[in-house]
Amino acid sequence: MKLNSSNMMCMISLTLSTTLSTMTNNWLSMWMLMELNMFMFIPLMAKNKVNDQSIKYFIIQSFSSYMLMFSILMMSICMNMPKSNMLMMTSLLIKIGMSPFHIWVPEIMYKIKWNECFLLTSILKITPMILMNKLLKFEMIMIPMILSLILGSISGFNQFSMKKLMAFSSIFNISWMTSSFYLSKKITMFFLIVYSILNFKIMNLFKKLNILYTNQINHLELMNKMKINSSMLSIMGLPPMMGFLPKLIILKEISNKSNMLMGTMILTSLMSMFMYLQMNSFTLSNLSMKKKCFKLNKFKSFYMMNLITISLTWLTWTN
Repeated sequence: MKLNSSNMMCMISLTLSTTLSTMTNNWLSMWMLMELNMFMFIPLMAKNKVNDQSIKYFIIQSFSSYMLMFSILMMSICMNMPKSNMLMMTSLLIKIGMSPFHIWVPEIMYKIKWNECFLLTSILKITPMILMNKLLKFEMIMIPMILSLILGSISGFNQFSMKKLMAFSSIFNISWMTSSFYLSKKITMFFLIVYSILNFKIMNLFKKLNILYTNQINHLELMNKMKINSSMLSIMGLPPMMGFLPKLIILKEISNKSNMLMGTMILTSLMSMFMYLQMNSFTLSNLSMKKKCFKLNKFKSFYMMNLITISLTWLTWTN
């Protein structure tokens, strides 16, 4: 993404609107901030011309916004109306791409660039989740969360496109993200920071190496393969890597709310880790060592973060 004036304006507006959404309690202001996020993200997708992906994204997000406004109006007219609650939940599930309304996420991510994929899987989901936390009960979204865990872990087995694989990874992790919003602000911030760092790291690596499909990893050097594989396993929560600690904290706290959800999280995490371990064994068994000597300075500290057990962070968290 070139840092011209229009892109900088869109990125600053996205950051400010997401930050402001954490500070307001008015649902109308939250809705306006969500719409501002949408209108700032569409120019980043379209670049210099309108394409089909930006139109699809606009139609889906506009439809969910209309449903949200209509449900809030119904609730203001008739309090405690079950149909308005279901309509509100459906609109927010479409907005963030949670199962069973997740089909649009891999289809749109497949044809946009890695920078926009990162924004779509991280920053754009924060404001709708805050609104979901304030308007919906935890029991209402338990079934969509379980479905997202199951479908996100199973759907990645037959994928060869890395963008679709990361889309299903975000659908899987969106249940963890949503559950963190219902636990505490401290856990939410910790999970969002770790997940955003891991997501940015792996997508930036795919962008630099120009990787779009899984078979392209076979032609990389051993060091790049190790970086990709460690990042993928870390984002799925394999201990003792970086992504394991926030998920362990969420599992510890979610056990007080729902044992069924906790068990589904553990089982689906094992399924997703099996998928990535299978991919690791395939790529590492097809080594293409063009350079036989690797310098130590190539293994940057930014990519060593996955191998840290973060014992100091664990101690400060528990204290």
